[in-house]
Amino acid sequence: MLQSMRKATKTWAARGVIIVLALSFGAWGINDVFTGGSRAAVATVGDVDVPTVLFDRQFQRALQQERERSGRPDLTREEAHRAGLTGRVLNMLVREYLLDAEANTLGLRAADVSVMRELESAPAFANEQGVFDPELYDLVLERNNMTRGEYEDLIRVDLLREQLIGTIGSDRPVPEALAGAVHRFRAEERSAELALVQARGIGGITQPDEAAIEAYYEENSSAFMAPERRSAVVVQLAAEALVSEIELSDDDVYAEYEARIDEFDLPERRAVSQINAREEALIREAANRLAQGEDFAAVAADLERRGASVTTIADFEAAGPLQVAREAVFGLSEGSVSDPVQTAFGWHLFKVNEVVAARRQGFEEVRQSLHDEMALDLAGAGLFRLSTVLEDELGGGASLEQGAAVVGVEPVMLLDVTSNGLDRSGAPVLADLAGRDDVLELLFRTEEGRESHLTELADGSYLILRVDAVDEPAPRPLAEVRSDVRAALVRDAENEAAERVAGVLADRVRAGEGLREAARDAGFSVTTLEGVRRDGSNAGTNASFPLIQGLFEASEGAGEPIVAQTPGGWGVAVLTGIDDAGRDTSSDERNRIRDQLARAWRSDVTDSYRAALYRRHQISVNEGTLGALFAPRN
Repeated sequence: MLQSMRKATKTWAARGVIIVLALSFGAWGINDVFTGGSRAAVATVGDVDVPTVLFDRQFQRALQQERERSGRPDLTREEAHRAGLTGRVLNMLVREYLLDAEANTLGLRAADVSVMRELESAPAFANEQGVFDPELYDLVLERNNMTRGEYEDLIRVDLLREQLIGTIGSDRPVPEALAGAVHRFRAEERSAELALVQARGIGGITQPDEAAIEAYYEENSSAFMAPERRSAVVVQLAAEALVSEIELSDDDVYAEYEARIDEFDLPERRAVSQINAREEALIREAANRLAQGEDFAAVAADLERRGASVTTIADFEAAGPLQVAREAVFGLSEGSVSDPVQTAFGWHLFKVNEVVAARRQGFEEVRQSLHDEMALDLAGAGLFRLSTVLEDELGGGASLEQGAAVVGVEPVMLLDVTSNGLDRSGAPVLADLAGRDDVLELLFRTEEGRESHLTELADGSYLILRVDAVDEPAPRPLAEVRSDVRAALVRDAENEAAERVAGVLADRVRAGEGLREAARDAGFSVTTLEGVRRDGSNAGTNASFPLIQGLFEASEGAGEPIVAQTPGGWGVAVLTGIDDAGRDTSSDERNRIRDQLARAWRSDVTDSYRAALYRRHQISVNEGTLGALFAPRN
């Protein structure tokens, strides 16, 4: 929660959200964290009670998430309880309350100065100057029926939890020997010769007969499944569809123009040509030639042939990213050229071709765009009203089509759509529908014969649909996939043949023949792998991870071939070298390794500490209280 406060803005809306979060904790009984005095606790952790109100609210939140995840909006509390959601929520709460129990045992308490520091840094209680305002603090708490003591106790709980975990998992220096060993392991490079036996088109393959095709289909029918397809009626309420119904007079638009007048101020801009090069000498040569009267375009063309870059910037603004360039350009009059200027991109000469003075856009210039923006905003605001009308119609027994007609929206009919949005011809559907991915997700988590909830999408539109038919995944008939089955049989046979050929090559190498000679006699090419690392770096596209793993398991000089499947067939590799060069040098990679090891150490220590807390503090669950929460209600 404190992290949310630190990141919050200074708006009243943000303050309200933060206080609502605080109130939820306050309603749970924050004093119980310290006193253990709750009469209605679902569990006790050490000497600290887990309030029932807190558990119930967390359970409701988890239940809603489970409904959305499973696509079962009708999932009941009792069903979720029986499925184990109760245990997951209780375990989560116990995990946090163990920290509170440990703080009590150790006699820890967050210092008042720490609490005050958090309050002073919270944007929720800052005035327009960004300074903590005690009167604003009291006003916000009073409006939310909360005392200073209750809210500050909440902060103490968060601080203690953060301090306990932060102390245990604080940064520790990673031993240089460990970082070096990991670096050496990762940075080791190996080289090899690799012969590739491509499976596709390899000779000696017998085409499968009908009996083989039928047998393969029976054994592998799951590989030839038709995807699940759904048919549905979709109704979407989008602001764009309502724009044409919005009537705005010129007076309305002009009033908006006046209210936002500063937005229409255009800053001074300049049309600029520049010569840019990495070499300072090249730019200074150009500056000298221009000072002697040569034409800018001629000098620029000459330098461009010698490696410089020449560009034109039509709208160079004072708010550009490089301050030194801005200062140079805006210090020039029209037609003049700057002195050599150095930036992060090298050296520059700027010539100002035109100065466009700052000005304010007139009403006529922006009238249409402002009108369209206002109409879209008003249409968006009207969507909620329209959505309530639609919900009322549906709630009164109207069909989805009837409800859509009342609000003036044409339903979209979907027929036999897959989860990736394709129809039976393989063509994409819903291409013109906003929030296409959201529509598909809702389509495939709504039960057959049911209407979804009216859902607000990320773009602000509202969507509701009814699933009329579901075609479950099923094996496609053999007659439909015969060519696919035949192709799969041929691929398998080619792969097996390639594996046999690779085995023969490997046997010849084991018998003392060189890989290049054996491969050449068999008609296969040999490539060289250089500087391959364990993670596959520098291996190219021909080497697979099983082959790379074999290279790093091989002993230098042993000559034992590595045989492994590759992307296009099979490969036979022979290790030719191990490169230790540069493994012990300091590098950015070693610094990244230190960071990774430090994060892993913190995670391991923190997990071990939490596990120790489970053993240190007694945990008891009030089964009676839990049972009452899920007892059938009359």
